[in-house]
Amino acid sequence: MYIKFMKTLILLSFLLHSLIAYEVGSKVDEKLVSLLKIDDNRTYIIDFFASWCHSCEKEIPELNRLNRSLDRSRYELIGVSIDKDIQKAKAFERSLHVSFRVLNDTTHEIVSAFKPLGMPSLYIVKEKKVLHVIIGAVDNINEVIVSQLGVHND
Repeated sequence: MYIKFMKTLILLSFLLHSLIAYEVGSKVDEKLVSLLKIDDNRTYIIDFFASWCHSCEKEIPELNRLNRSLDRSRYELIGVSIDKDIQKAKAFERSLHVSFRVLNDTTHEIVSAFKPLGMPSLYIVKEKKVLHVIIGAVDNINEVIVSQLGVHND
């Protein structure tokens, strides 16, 4: 009976682990570190967005403003577009004049690993560890990020 219970518990924990999104305190998998091209030298703001997301369309101009003011030696803003249609994704990015590096995750390899609970979703990562998570639309997102980073946005 005990062995059956333990097998069930192990299976359940494995299944739950595969369903849980990255959260504060999670360590980013080395494969994702490589895909995102991140290292321990900077803090990364990773924003998941899609062309069909109206809130994303509203937030990206604020992220563009933030990106222009960040100390690039200390911070990098990375966009992850989850559109499967690369042409639609690129057109959306051009229409909003995205000023930060964007990875077009057409195969959903990155978004499937992070498993954000909504769009847009933003993760602040330092030393490959998730420090903050912001799910959904947030007014003045650039100011919220600056506050969480503890930097001055000039």
